[in-house]
Amino acid sequence: MSEPLDDLSDTGLRAAHRYQRRIIADGDEEAFARFLHPNFTINGPNNICGARDQILRLFQGDAFARENCQSQIEKASLTGDVGVLMGNEIVTPADGSLLAAWFGTQPIRRRFTDVYLFEEGKWSFLARQASVVREAKKFGS
Repeated sequence: MSEPLDDLSDTGLRAAHRYQRRIIADGDEEAFARFLHPNFTINGPNNICGARDQILRLFQGDAFARENCQSQIEKASLTGDVGVLMGNEIVTPADGSLLAAWFGTQPIRRRFTDVYLFEEGKWSFLARQASVVREAKKFGS
């Protein structure tokens, strides 16, 4: 089922997020390339910034493969034609993926910020920031 990417609303923004997650999980290179804004940029969990062309090259090599990803949106906001989603996610990297090389294949928790742009009547994925979070310990522990 296709998500309605032509809805400039909170519902449409959340649909764009679900679509982004699905095309990555499905490994759909063509849909991913169409959905990324030409100025897409990322600050990834490896603390390296990248641009659209770099991300597309990595996507072709299954660098983003994962066994599971659960996402919880904690804050959604729309300002004009820009949508921002912030939240928490649990990702289980697939063996051979970049995340597995950095963090192993056990589930990891990340904080994320995704930015979408509504342009020419549809949503596109403009930017992402994701950081692996280590659970905080109590003071004195």
